[in-house]
Amino acid sequence: MTPTSGARAGNRPGPKPRLTREEIVEAAVEVGVDRLSVAAVADRLGVAPGTLYRYVDGLEEIAAAAVALVFARTALPDTTQGWRAFLEAEAALTFDLLLRYSGLIQDLGADLSAVAGDRMRRIVAALHGAGFGTSAAVRVADAVLDIVADGAHQTRWVRGPGGGPGDLSDPARAYLDSLDEQVRPGVEAIMNEPREHVLDKVALVLDGVEHRRATGRPGYAGIG
Repeated sequence: MTPTSGARAGNRPGPKPRLTREEIVEAAVEVGVDRLSVAAVADRLGVAPGTLYRYVDGLEEIAAAAVALVFARTALPDTTQGWRAFLEAEAALTFDLLLRYSGLIQDLGADLSAVAGDRMRRIVAALHGAGFGTSAAVRVADAVLDIVADGAHQTRWVRGPGGGPGDLSDPARAYLDSLDEQVRPGVEAIMNEPREHVLDKVALVLDGVEHRRATGRPGYAGIG
């Protein structure tokens, strides 16, 4: 006999589960980026998928909040080895995080502005402790984070959605084919080792920062 009344399809019988948005986001982090879906999060919480829609609008909101939580919980690197080692470690850490979650950030529109602002504030504070003036610290942090964010975005374009190291998307291959013989090997090397390329660009910026400190440029000179 097919029931015509009672609980709607997709809802489990019994009392309504009491959840919070925070519990849903925490469950999404525990599920992990590779399996993230409304069904997977609901299963983690032991509820029907439809239950989650009482608390969130959908997968996009869950994904954005989950990625933001991961970034917020990721501690800054150690500052005791000096300002340059600190920034180089931060660049590598942020690049790896952005690349790991690039699908959620780009495809589902995860807004990390609040988290990025908090991380910037903490980086600036660390640089200020190393003798940088506030304005100089902001410029240095902004330059490093811009390079890293752009590098992660370009890496995903090169590899394509779901692509890994060594993979080249069709647009990336077409771009390589358009280059002349002098330029192509260098660009292809960058595409094959994007992380190293991004960190080398960061090093170029930091070379300039070191020069400014060494020459006593206002706002840059100091201890550390």
